Amino acid sequence: MGTILKIFNLFLLTFTSQLLLFPQVPGKDQITDTVRCRDSAGQSYALYLPAQYDNKKNWPVILIFDPAARGRTGVNTFIEAGRKYGFILACSNNSHNGSMGDSFTAAAAMLQDVEERFNVDHKRIYAAGFSGGSRVAMAFAVIERSISGVIGCGAGLPNDNNYVPSGNSDFLYYGIAGTRDMNYLEMFDLTDFFNKRTRVISYLRTFSGGHQWPGPDLITDAVEWLVLQTMNRKIIAADQTFISYVENKTHNLINSMFTAGNKTDAIRYMRFAARDFQGTPFASRMAKLLTDSEKSPEYQKTINKWNKMTATEQERKENFLNYLSQIFKSGTLPDSVSAWCKNETRALKRLCDKGTPENRDMASRVLNFISILCSEQGTSFYKNKYYSQAASLFEICTLSDSENPNNYYNLAKSLAQAGNSKKSVDALTAAMNHGFTSRKIVEADPAFGMIRSDKRYKELIGKMK
Repeated sequence: MGTILKIFNLFLLTFTSQLLLFPQVPGKDQITDTVRCRDSAGQSYALYLPAQYDNKKNWPVILIFDPAARGRTGVNTFIEAGRKYGFILACSNNSHNGSMGDSFTAAAAMLQDVEERFNVDHKRIYAAGFSGGSRVAMAFAVIERSISGVIGCGAGLPNDNNYVPSGNSDFLYYGIAGTRDMNYLEMFDLTDFFNKRTRVISYLRTFSGGHQWPGPDLITDAVEWLVLQTMNRKIIAADQTFISYVENKTHNLINSMFTAGNKTDAIRYMRFAARDFQGTPFASRMAKLLTDSEKSPEYQKTINKWNKMTATEQERKENFLNYLSQIFKSGTLPDSVSAWCKNETRALKRLCDKGTPENRDMASRVLNFISILCSEQGTSFYKNKYYSQAASLFEICTLSDSENPNNYYNLAKSLAQAGNSKKSVDALTAAMNHGFTSRKIVEADPAFGMIRSDKRYKELIGKMK
């Protein structure tokens, strides 16, 4: 009897181990936060399977990349489109801003695991991402020929020229950018880049917003465009009901742009419509309206206004970079440079509050650019123990992005390390007033070691949770 029990226990242990190594297929129509890659230790991804998924046919896939490796966030952004059109969604829990090589490793592991677990349509594998994840998605499409298309949100070309699309690149590309996103102009230039240097068919959709994942409606529009292009390429059968539906949505979008006085976007969408619905009466109407609109004096005025605004934006960014380059080279922050940066930031804030809609968006983009640039360099100074310089840059961050509690917290840390306890507590108070209330984080942070006996610091900590 003892021998039988031992054999049974051994069988149970082996069976349990196999379950851990090869878990059951995740549930349908829900997000599974962690699916571990079978052949790649430490790699995992969040997953969504459509409710109707089965093994009787092949399914399209979107591989998603979030800049902070937030798998659930990436999948949740696409879930409405995935549910509506039957896409498998997978977002890496490992790929994040930083090493492109590490992101490629995560992307390859995720792709391999998805292909091994599920029935995948190998002609309909897409990549998508936001910010740094958008750059990863495009770079992965360049090196991985099985990627048929990319949805890029909030950032365009990879920073490494080795992964920039070339003349041989022929994937689909749908770009989405907020009008207040610091990468807005970069995204705007992609269509010309693709047309002149690649065989990529591209589309650009803009929305009123900043540097953020787009909403589900915009993501669904992007997925519908991929489906339409797949029909145009005769990879899947044309569905006239679907095509008519997308035509109607496109027509309504163009009309809404004209109604809002946004001729630039309206004409851009007409240009895409004439191409994407080629051979249809709708495309003919769009081509005729496009020709008439481009000849109008109003459009030429709009283009001149746009060119002037973009030139101003580039000049402001370049001026800021020139001043900050003095800091990057010397490791110091002269008072004159600090004063200029603060004055320029305040001027942009005023423009955000009182400028024309176009200038408000432009100022927001430049401020977004300043915030990220100063935050990254401030973090670098802090790590290298240049605390006063770090504090000056984080102070600029509190001006350019005044609602972000992390900017005040980083300023407080830098000031504490620089020995300025009064201003450090002031900054920490501002962080709490803007939503930073974690007593545990503050008490565990060694940066505040020298001011823990300060009366105001103790009173502030007592108010935190």
